[in-house]
Amino acid sequence: MLTARLLLAPHLPTLLVDQHRGHRTEMIEAYAAAARAFAAEEPAAVVVLSARWEASGPFLADAARRHSTLTDYYGLGVEVRYDCPGEPALARALVAAALAGGMRAAATERGVDSGVTVPMHFLAPRKTLPVVPVSLARRPAAEHRAWGAALRSSLDAWPRRVAFVVGGMLSHNLHAWNLRRETPDAQALDARVLEALTGGAWGEIARIERRRHAMAQPEANLLHLEVLRGLLGADLPGTVLCYEAGPGVGAALVEFLVGEPRPVPPLPEPEFLEGKKRDPRLHVPPRPKRQPNRPPVPERRRSPRPGRTGRPGPGGRRGRAPGSGAR
Repeated sequence: MLTARLLLAPHLPTLLVDQHRGHRTEMIEAYAAAARAFAAEEPAAVVVLSARWEASGPFLADAARRHSTLTDYYGLGVEVRYDCPGEPALARALVAAALAGGMRAAATERGVDSGVTVPMHFLAPRKTLPVVPVSLARRPAAEHRAWGAALRSSLDAWPRRVAFVVGGMLSHNLHAWNLRRETPDAQALDARVLEALTGGAWGEIARIERRRHAMAQPEANLLHLEVLRGLLGADLPGTVLCYEAGPGVGAALVEFLVGEPRPVPPLPEPEFLEGKKRDPRLHVPPRPKRQPNRPPVPERRRSPRPGRTGRPGPGGRRGRAPGSGAR
């Protein structure tokens, strides 16, 4: 059974750098809230569509019993390792549903790239939840929507609860990112895509003129959104939990509801924060009150060491007592 909350989750690796440095950015805060909602759904497994995985032949599902991490980014000084268990039976069921619909699909064993590791690092950091990675393919948009519909039919028929996450970006101009070059086309593309997603106007995404936004270089030509559209089964609107733009890239965390979500339990507040509000400027809780000052400890005078007079001698030095053996 498919859980009620579906996510489009960014795989920007610099999020790991922010987390490593202790920076509580808006995206990291939004990921933390999404992780609580993700856990509230109590999935027994998760299917993750990686926009970083484009198969040259049929659509693929990773049926390995355990996945190893594939590092596909370098030079950041931080690397996420998300070696996690798989769910071979679920992967084979996804492939069977696609084949029954007349599609080309197959099972394989590959590993998890950043389209899986970065979102799951924030959503399920314990690495105990079984993961089934699925791919895109070099096929038309209509076949990607059919792939999404096949995934949905299989997940609805699965006896246990399964979550679905799309690990992908919007604009993705890596050349501009490496040069730290601002690209207005990228932000313009992101704005049009987010407007379509939040308004449920999925057809507008296909009408975006790719030539007009050539500098934006949308990741995977936005085919991961076509799979998500097919899996939703209708042009449902989404809720943007956070959007973060960088030089040439756009990262959006968007939630879609396909049913009645389970309630998210509130975070327990520390005792010293009861009845207090968080400081919105610092994004950190206020410090607790200091304990009342204790009475001062009386100062202890040090006694001079044996053989010392304690009085300064000639030249300001402390001399030895008579008969102390000084020569």
